[in-house]
Amino acid sequence: MMNGDGGRRSLSQRISGQYTLYLVRTMAVMLAVFTLVYWFAVIVHASGVCGRALKEVSEGQWQQGGYLVDEAGLSRLSGEAGRPGVLPQRIDGQLCLVRGGEDYVVVFTLSGYASLFVVLILTLALVELIRLRVLRQSADRISRRALSPISDIVTAARGLSASNLSARISADGAKDELLELTEVLNGMLDRIESAYNNQKQFVSDASHELRTPIAVIQGYADMLGRWGKSDPEVRDEAIAAISAETRAMKDLVEQLLFIARHENSPQRYQKEFFDLKELADEALRDTRLIAGEHTVTAGPIESAIVRGDKNALKQALRVFLDNALKYTAPNGEITLSCVKEKGWARLTVQDDGIGISEEDLKRVFDRFYRAANVRGSEVDGHGLGLAIARMIVLAHGGRIEVQSKPGAGSRFHILLKL
Repeated sequence: MMNGDGGRRSLSQRISGQYTLYLVRTMAVMLAVFTLVYWFAVIVHASGVCGRALKEVSEGQWQQGGYLVDEAGLSRLSGEAGRPGVLPQRIDGQLCLVRGGEDYVVVFTLSGYASLFVVLILTLALVELIRLRVLRQSADRISRRALSPISDIVTAARGLSASNLSARISADGAKDELLELTEVLNGMLDRIESAYNNQKQFVSDASHELRTPIAVIQGYADMLGRWGKSDPEVRDEAIAAISAETRAMKDLVEQLLFIARHENSPQRYQKEFFDLKELADEALRDTRLIAGEHTVTAGPIESAIVRGDKNALKQALRVFLDNALKYTAPNGEITLSCVKEKGWARLTVQDDGIGISEEDLKRVFDRFYRAANVRGSEVDGHGLGLAIARMIVLAHGGRIEVQSKPGAGSRFHILLKL
């Protein structure tokens, strides 16, 4: 529906229009009911008068033909009287009600009541039209006031941009459903802003992490180009450094791609039922191959059937085992166990390494975050492993628990529904 200036009618205009239509229908029904009640009352009154006339007038007073009865009494009706009936009829130009039997009829004139009805119905219609106009204006004001938060919503939505995601919709004047709508939209904007800020931070952190290996590679390449070609020692050092940084950058890019592909896409996981004991046994064998001087032992390992992507869960478990190897001193011990408890399967990786402080435990699963006691150390890493492991476990409906103290080692638990 279009308004006069070619634009769509506003919601308040449509509501006001619907309200006006409702009032018109109500007025029509009221006038119809008034008409029925009025004429029903008139006919009942006229029938009573006619009945009393038939009883009270003596037989000698009757002559052939009919008599016209009104409030003044009984008078002779000129012409031929009408036939008795329930509904009024027109006789000699007058609206009348005819009552009587085979020999006599009484005719009650209704012309005065008809004139009164016309006056009453016109007066009532005029009053209703005035009331309709007043209510229409009131409806316009009420609907505009009630729907004003929607205008605020539209204004706020138009003002949103990447540089202005902190704007929120004002809830002033909103009530009931509109207040709930405002709160829901503000909550949605909170989530959008948080997701956008996280994305910006993710891109910034990824760029920062990639800058270092790229700078190192560029530095060694420049050194090779200037004088390293003729110096075998410099050349070998540069090649080794470039290879190491390339591998580190490759690992980082693969981790970033994994997060980008699997975040908010649990359908990428190929889930099936398998025995978690098999996964634990495989992880133990693989870890022992690269354990070096560390001791890798098996704790209680029970059979536990779970549903999930075996390869993805193995990747998550390997994150904890690799971290245990990184942050545990040579000759230290790492233990892997798998037990069932209260409808859950619990995989536990325990070490006696450097541990994690209580403050760092709060952020240890954040992307690119590294605990204070390993920042700047020779232990490689980008702070993405634990974030990836957490993403995998949560996508499988599980959860991760961790207990750790500085110098006392750590215990990481993966819990999956049986």
